[in-house]
Amino acid sequence: MKRNAKRRRLLLLALPGLLAIGCAGIGGGRACTKIGGESGVAVGWEPADFADSVAGGSDMDSGGSLVARLCVQEVCESRTVANSDDPAPLTDVVLDEDIGEVTVPVRFTVTSRDDGKRVLFDDRMDVELRKFQPNGEGCTPTLFRATLTADLERGELRPG
Repeated sequence: MKRNAKRRRLLLLALPGLLAIGCAGIGGGRACTKIGGESGVAVGWEPADFADSVAGGSDMDSGGSLVARLCVQEVCESRTVANSDDPAPLTDVVLDEDIGEVTVPVRFTVTSRDDGKRVLFDDRMDVELRKFQPNGEGCTPTLFRATLTADLERGELRPG
């Protein structure tokens, strides 16, 4: 009986220490979340702003649409927006995952789809890709990204 009492006492004394070690993560490695992503460049834009510049918005109101084209280095992606209330006005180009923190040439254009010749926005700039680790330092993936905004009033791309 004394042996059982001793064991019980030892277990009770050891339990808080074992719990503390487990909660502190000692020996368990780094705790990383599992957020994914891709390296690349994204441009945010407001289709309604561009629709208003197309004959007072009449193009969009009569079933017209806009085409956004983003080129980064030699990779281009196009996106057609059918109306000015599009909930996701973001155009992006995916680049190689391991591209690194480099400067890349970017060109963003928005044209009216009615004839494809009416250019509403056209700007170019060199952008530096920044290292981004969505799951924290030391956790995968490591991405290289840049985000821009198409500013119609200024007629230019700007960071952010």
